[in-house]
Amino acid sequence: MKATIITATRNDAPTIRSTMLSVLEQSHADIDYIVVDGMSTDGASDIIDSISLTDRRVRVVRERDNGVYQAINKGIALGEGEIVGTLHGNDRFTGGDVLAKVVEAFEENSDIDVVFGDVHFENKKGTIVRQYSSAAFTPEKLLIGIAPPHPSLYVRRSVFDRFGFYKEDYLIGADFDMFLRLLYVNKVGYLRLGIDMVAMSLGGLSTQLFHRIVTNNREKYRALRENGVNVSRFALLKRYFYR
Repeated sequence: MKATIITATRNDAPTIRSTMLSVLEQSHADIDYIVVDGMSTDGASDIIDSISLTDRRVRVVRERDNGVYQAINKGIALGEGEIVGTLHGNDRFTGGDVLAKVVEAFEENSDIDVVFGDVHFENKKGTIVRQYSSAAFTPEKLLIGIAPPHPSLYVRRSVFDRFGFYKEDYLIGADFDMFLRLLYVNKVGYLRLGIDMVAMSLGGLSTQLFHRIVTNNREKYRALRENGVNVSRFALLKRYFYR
């Protein structure tokens, strides 16, 4: 089973090499790897090109885009794999067998269209500062803004054809909208893998305090309303008390 991995990146020179190598060194070698480089100016483009020249599984798209979700959508549109996942330019897989376990889950469960797991955040020293587990997730928790970690999400390509791509006019909330659309509104079959799949670096847009508190809540409320879920804005505050 071929897997499309999309890396949306811009100016990730310090980390893009480890990101790309963590994809290309996966034990599951049937990979269609698309790197969408938003015209990096920090030297990241040279690193991307040097790696892509040595591995034909890598395809590079280099053009300006209107945010990360447009970049991801470009990769989905170009993807040749039966399943699709993302690994952004400042993240990496936690081990060489992550993708193999994802593919195995899809192959052994023909009724499952979505797979996700756990991730963790690291500081610049490589120290784990936060674990993000999906162990207690149920689709109903989306109603208070709780979703699985997006970097662990893998979807059958056919699902995007049925239910649409990411909404590009969101700043950081289109992944929540996608989870809501698939798992709550359309009841798509899913499976959680009990493994830590991705090491995420702090400093991304969604980890910045203003966006975590203000933009995050505003866009989650918008997604709920657009998907026909009538909830109070205050309902989203419940997740801060959830354990």
